Amino acid sequence: MAALAGPVERPTVVVLDGSLPLEGVKLETQAVPTVVLASALDRERLAQRGLQATFLQSWPPSLGELVEGVRAALPPGAREASDSAPSITLLIADDDPISRKLLQLHLAPFHFEVLSAADGKTALELARRQQPTLIIADVLMPGLDGFRLCLALRKDPRLSNVPILLTHVGAPDELDLRMAQNVGANGFVRRTQEGEEVLHALLRELRSGGAAAAPLDHGLSCDDHLYGMVRRLERQVGLLAQAERSARESEERYRLVVAGSYDGVWDWDLRQQTLWCSPRLLELLGRRPEEFPGTYDAFLDLTHPEDRRRVEQSLAAHLETGVPYDVSLRLRHADGSYHACVSRAQAMRDAQGRPVRMAGIINDVTEQLRLFRETQEAVRTRDEFLSVAAHELRTPLTALRLRLQGVNAAMQADTPTSPDRISQALVSADRQVQRLTGLVDTLLDVSQLQSHAPLLQLEQVDLAAVVREAVARSEQEASRAGCRLVMSPMPSTLGRWDPVRLAQVVRHLLANAMKFGPGKPVEVTLEARPDAAVLKVRDHGIGIEPERLDALFQRFERAVPVRHYGGLGLGLYRVRRIVEAHGGAVTVDSVLGEGATFHVRLPFEGPSVSNTRL
Repeated sequence: MAALAGPVERPTVVVLDGSLPLEGVKLETQAVPTVVLASALDRERLAQRGLQATFLQSWPPSLGELVEGVRAALPPGAREASDSAPSITLLIADDDPISRKLLQLHLAPFHFEVLSAADGKTALELARRQQPTLIIADVLMPGLDGFRLCLALRKDPRLSNVPILLTHVGAPDELDLRMAQNVGANGFVRRTQEGEEVLHALLRELRSGGAAAAPLDHGLSCDDHLYGMVRRLERQVGLLAQAERSARESEERYRLVVAGSYDGVWDWDLRQQTLWCSPRLLELLGRRPEEFPGTYDAFLDLTHPEDRRRVEQSLAAHLETGVPYDVSLRLRHADGSYHACVSRAQAMRDAQGRPVRMAGIINDVTEQLRLFRETQEAVRTRDEFLSVAAHELRTPLTALRLRLQGVNAAMQADTPTSPDRISQALVSADRQVQRLTGLVDTLLDVSQLQSHAPLLQLEQVDLAAVVREAVARSEQEASRAGCRLVMSPMPSTLGRWDPVRLAQVVRHLLANAMKFGPGKPVEVTLEARPDAAVLKVRDHGIGIEPERLDALFQRFERAVPVRHYGGLGLGLYRVRRIVEAHGGAVTVDSVLGEGATFHVRLPFEGPSVSNTRL
């Protein structure tokens, strides 16, 4: 304060540090507008002494607040002269809109003309048109980054001496400073939320009168630096992402994650006794936010009555002893159904260890539970099929082995054996071999049908001839089952079909009819309609229960329990796949206890080319 007491040129504005002693300040200084930087305690002390001054509201003040305070304290004439000073144009190049807006707010007290660009290319074009006084560029812009932008500006004769400040959210290291020097930047400044470092560097460059940029040093190329910078960024990307986002952005990101998550989120305030449920959780339950009261009791009311006690015990154990809260429960949907869910949560405690809040997630596992049950059923069906298949294969193998052992014993016996007896045994053995071959062929065929439609060899076929031949080949089997095969008159029915595959269809249907209607007649009819041939096979056996009709043509499905009737459960599945490959359809009508009628519809033109094999 002694400097003010001496004979010096009268200042326009005096800026005082209020924490310093003011003894020795002459009263004539009170005629000069005074701005005091002081805390609340210092302002009270100076006011008691009668100092007339402008006190800044915040302590310590920012550079922008100091400029505003000085501008407000200027006499009207000096203020008008300041406002009429030559305008300074600043160009801000930054791809982050929040960073651009924040820097513009920091520059607002200085009344500069500010231009902004969201990328390096736009900034270069804008600089060539406007020729700014100073340029501030971020080094991590996509495409043309700050370093390349600075290099391009230095190559332009009109912009070669414009001061350029490069900014970055992190503190510059040796590589950054070296590269900034090589591309001709005037400085490399760390960008902070307060912006003080950037403002000080900006004012320093303006006060220097726009000196030429640092000389270019070709010791380190731009490409080499970029390669090194990419490697460094790969290690620090997490820190950079965190530094570039404010608390408001983090909160918004959290809300977006909660809203877009498949899991439902809940937050229980134990002190206020309020329970918040995310929109996704309410959506899982078919409810709107305004329909949920937001209390623990309301949530517990949605829990299945059989699960409430278990949920309450799990919550109490977690809150009292810290046992992990991981419970399965059923929650009531708005339509009245219950959805299977899994809930996991963690309690937050105060300094005394008391739980004050609990948050967790709820995942609807109804679909996963359904798939799990279907998988279990598929495994059970597979095991049952393997057991049946082993039995079906073992039966003819046992009979074949006995026949061969009998022939071998007869050949080794001392007494002569009748050739007719040996011939009968070999015929029986051959029949068992044919049965084995049929079972193996069926298994292989079904395995191929599962992955793709059967390949057909199409030709012009008389379906009536195919049916008559299949019936004739089934007569011996029908005789053993005590069935009489009855064929109605069949006119010649020509179509484009695969005769081998259609013969398999007829034999499967006949075998199925004889299996479930032993000792009763089996009726076969063929009808030629305008666009298709319709084959019908009717039996008078046990019939089919109505609830089994829809799944009858699926793999391993049976109309009766496997312990009462043999078979692999693949015949009707094979029939459906062959008929559909011909472009047709197979259906069944049945009355329990009165038999069943299978209808096979085959269009005359046959299937599309994609299911055929020439």
